[in-house]
Amino acid sequence: MNFLVMTDIEGVTGVTTFPQAEKSEFGKRMLMHDLLAVLEGIKEEGAEAVIYDMHTDGRNVDIEQVDFPVVMGKPILPKLWRGVGGEGIDGFFMVGLHTMQHANGSLLQHSYLREYDSIHLNGILVGEIGVEAALAGEAGVPLKLVTGDDMGCKEAEELIDGIVTCTVKESLSEDSAICYTPDVTAKLLKESAKKAVNAKVSPFLLKPPYEIKIKYSKCRYLEVMKNLHPEIFENENTAVMRGEKLLEIWSQYLVYEREMIAACQ
Repeated sequence: MNFLVMTDIEGVTGVTTFPQAEKSEFGKRMLMHDLLAVLEGIKEEGAEAVIYDMHTDGRNVDIEQVDFPVVMGKPILPKLWRGVGGEGIDGFFMVGLHTMQHANGSLLQHSYLREYDSIHLNGILVGEIGVEAALAGEAGVPLKLVTGDDMGCKEAEELIDGIVTCTVKESLSEDSAICYTPDVTAKLLKESAKKAVNAKVSPFLLKPPYEIKIKYSKCRYLEVMKNLHPEIFENENTAVMRGEKLLEIWSQYLVYEREMIAACQ
């Protein structure tokens, strides 16, 4: 068996602020702590893995510490899901995730960019967990494990029947949590990964055509994107992408997003 393991940082052990997640050796160290525990569980079940580094620029995983290949740099590949495609991938794990924007006091809540007010996929309000589950589902791959704070895990459980989740901290507010110690979370993560390898979970499937709606908060990004690509806006603050292939339209939006971010730097 072979699994794609996608990593983020806001949901890993001990991280409670965006500075810790964005520009912190502590955050990267805790990312590796959680990732290595999950990989140990995968290996103990006799399975293989490919790692996909999703956080910020996609260059956070310490490749010297892992035994499996790592997709770095967040390539935009509209024909190849997460750089590997779905063929030969038996399941999808998300390590270090968090809730979507406006999740009522949840720790470090956001949906990709903090400037995005909401994301709807085929009319369903989703965050990163939902979008990535749908992209994996289109590739025929089930999302089998999500690790993170308790509310992020709850979001995953409400979206996908039978998914395995692992809570490493309990949300108290947007920047505070009850954090379990690394020795505790290492055991929880390893056992959850072992369970997820053998879990019976179906791919999260939505029917085409696909529609992605991204509502922006009032911000510099909004004004820049409206100047760059006014054709995708259905009103003053909501961009819409439609098509028959979810990966293709999401990839096209990511191209626009990179243009937007570059123009603001």
